[in-house]
Amino acid sequence: MVMLKAQEIANNNTCVKRWRSLVLYRWFGAMLTAWCLVALVLPLRGLFFSPAFQPSHHVPPSGGESWFATLLLLSALVLLFYCYLLALRSLSSYITVRFIIVSGTLLGGICILIPVVTSPDLFSYIFYARMATLYHLNPLVTAPFVVAKDPLYSYLYWKDQPSAYGPTWIALSSLLQALSDLLFGAKNLFATVLLFRLFGLLSHLCSTWLIWSMSGHLQVSRSSTRLRIIATLAFVWNPLLLFEACVNAHNDTVLLLLILLSLWFLVHQNMPRSYAFAALFLAFATCLKVNAALLFPGLLFFLWQQPRRKQAVSLVALLYCGTVFVLYAPFWHNGAILHLLSVNPGAYRNINSLADFFGQLLASLTQVNSVQIERVTHMLSVVCFALMYILLCWHALFTSHRLYTIAQLLEWMMRAWFLYCLLGAPWFWPWYAVTLFGLLALVQMNRQKSRWTNRSTGNATYILAFCLLSSYCFFSWGVYNSFAPWLIEFRWAYLRGAWVWLPVLLVVCFGQCKKNTHDVIARKE
Repeated sequence: MVMLKAQEIANNNTCVKRWRSLVLYRWFGAMLTAWCLVALVLPLRGLFFSPAFQPSHHVPPSGGESWFATLLLLSALVLLFYCYLLALRSLSSYITVRFIIVSGTLLGGICILIPVVTSPDLFSYIFYARMATLYHLNPLVTAPFVVAKDPLYSYLYWKDQPSAYGPTWIALSSLLQALSDLLFGAKNLFATVLLFRLFGLLSHLCSTWLIWSMSGHLQVSRSSTRLRIIATLAFVWNPLLLFEACVNAHNDTVLLLLILLSLWFLVHQNMPRSYAFAALFLAFATCLKVNAALLFPGLLFFLWQQPRRKQAVSLVALLYCGTVFVLYAPFWHNGAILHLLSVNPGAYRNINSLADFFGQLLASLTQVNSVQIERVTHMLSVVCFALMYILLCWHALFTSHRLYTIAQLLEWMMRAWFLYCLLGAPWFWPWYAVTLFGLLALVQMNRQKSRWTNRSTGNATYILAFCLLSSYCFFSWGVYNSFAPWLIEFRWAYLRGAWVWLPVLLVVCFGQCKKNTHDVIARKE
C-alpha cells in the first residue's frame, strides 16, 4: 500500500514537471518566434534602416512600399509585446533564475544576428574607439572628419561632432576595438559589431543578476517570490532593453549596469566601504554619460539621514568629484572639451519629446519659423525640468519624503530619471529610458502595500516600453517623408513625441486617480 502511494506521488510529480516544461517551452517558443519575425521584417527595403555590416547605398523606396513595411513592423512589434505580456502572466509559477538567464541569453542571441541597426550610434562608438586606438587622437575634442581616410568613415552620421561620451566609455570601447583588431584585424567591421553587441548582451544579463540579487534584500515580504520573479523576468525579456542592448548596442545598457552596481553596494551595506564603492561606480557612470550626475544628489540626501552623516557625505562627495576629475583630466585639452556643448544637438534641438510634438504642431498652425519655435520649446522644457527637479530635491531634504531607506532612494532616483526623460531631454531617444526600466524593476519590489499603485506602475512600464520601441516606425522612409493632409508642413513623423509620452501619462494619471478614490473609500469604511 505504501509503495503504491509512493508510486502515485512520483507519477504526479512527473506529470507536474512535464506540464511545467510544456508551459515553459510553449511561451519561450512564442517569444523566439516573435523575435524571429521582427528580425525578418527589420531588413525590409521599405523601412530604409542602416545595414549593420556594410555601407548603406541603396535607393530610397517608394511611399507605398515603405508604408506597407512600416505596418508589418508595427504588427510584428504588437505580436512581440503580446507574447511578452502573456508569458509574464503565465510563467511566474514555473521558472527559476537559471531559466531567466538562459532564456535572456538565447533571445539576445537572436537580436545580435539582426543585420540592421535603427540607430547609427554604434558606428560612432566604433569610430571614436578607432580614433583613440589607431590614430591616438582625443575623441572628446576631435571630430571624425579629421581622419576621413579611415575605411569606416562612410558609415558615420555625425561626422563633425566629437564624442559626447566620457572617459569611461572611451576606455571600454577602445578595449573592445583593440580586442577586435587583435583577433580579427582592424578592417573587420562584422566582428567589431558583433563584439559590441555581445558586450551589450553581457551588460544586460549582469544587470538582470544585480536586480535579482538586490530584490531579495529589498522586498518587504520575503514570501513574495512571485513578484520578484515577475520583475526580473520582465526586465530580462523586455523587448526594448534587448533591442537597445543587442541590436543597437547602446552604451546606456552599460550606464545602467554601473548605476546598479552603485546601488548594489548600498543594499549590501558594509559602512563606510559600501558608501565608497557606491560613489566610485556612480562616478564611473557619470564619466560614461554626464546625465548620470542627476542621481548623485539622491545619494547625498540618503547618506545625510544615516549615522555619522557628515563623515559619510564628505567621503562620498570627495571620492565622487575626485574620480570624475581624475578621469576627465587627460581629455581636458585646455578646455577644448567644452566646445562639445555648442555642437551637440541635444543642447538646442528637439526630437521624440513633447517639446518636439507641440513645437512642430505650433509651427504648422501659426506658420512661424520652426527653428525659432524649437528653441523656445526646448528652453521651456528644460526650465520646467529644472524647477521640478529642484522641487524633488527640496522634498527629499525638508519634508516627510526624506530618504531614510534604500527603497525611498530608489523611488527618488526613478522619479528623477522619469522627469529627465519626460522634460529634461527635449532631444530624446528610446535608449535614454533604459536606466528608468532598471530602477522601475527595483521600485516595484517595494510597492506591495498598494495594489493600485503597483498595477498602474506595471501597466505604464509596459506601455512605455512598447511606445518607445514602436517609435522607430516613425523613422521609416514613407512615414518620415509624408505630410498630414490637414496641417501645413506637418510630417507624420512629428507625432512621435505624442506617441511615446501621452499614453503613459494618461495611464499614470488614471492610476493615481483610481488610487485616490480607493483611499477615500477605505477611510470612510
